[in-house]
Amino acid sequence: MSKKTMMATAIVAALSAGMVASAVTPVLAADTQTKDAVTQSQDKTAERDFIKVSEDALMTMRNVRGARLAIFNGSPDKAQTYADAATARVAATLKDADKYALDIKEPVKADDLFVPFDASLTVADDFVPTEEKMKHIAKASEHLHKGEKKEAMEVLKLGDVDVAFAVNLVPVKFAQQQIAEAGKLVGEGKYYEANLTLKAVEDAVVVETFAIDFVPKVKAKK
Repeated sequence: MSKKTMMATAIVAALSAGMVASAVTPVLAADTQTKDAVTQSQDKTAERDFIKVSEDALMTMRNVRGARLAIFNGSPDKAQTYADAATARVAATLKDADKYALDIKEPVKADDLFVPFDASLTVADDFVPTEEKMKHIAKASEHLHKGEKKEAMEVLKLGDVDVAFAVNLVPVKFAQQQIAEAGKLVGEGKYYEANLTLKAVEDAVVVETFAIDFVPKVKAKK
């Protein structure tokens, strides 16, 4: 790993603790925490979140992947279990989609809802670390830990630090249709077709990069 890459990683780590911890870290720890504990953690820090990530959407995608792997491994029972779990999770995602779906330019169906299930910080490729910039980053991190987003943005701008969010979003309505069909196909023993149907969900994932001061708002209800 180059010195520049190591520095970029350190910057992301320093800022992530304040920017996305409340939205992402609890979700990634969902396997070892109860859903209620994760939800409470998210609710307590909702005002500080730049990107709100849906735990149900994340678990939907994990179960989709689990079902595909089970099919590849010749374990139809496990594939059905994962498909059923994905069905439940995607229904929950759709139910709460208005809390998470971002108002983006939809590349698939205009009436779908794109819900974030993963988010990470990135720094510009041309970033050159200096002592002065690192001081601004440290100060911004302090503001973010206090929930002071505006102040953190001002500090980063003054330090000429270009930070952005890389966000993965799933079109929930499309995913629900595909997952339901895949569960049916697994039950009928049509594993090849089921795998392709689940693959379509993964292929429909949209990756967007947003400047931290230009994150789109949650999509308004129609």
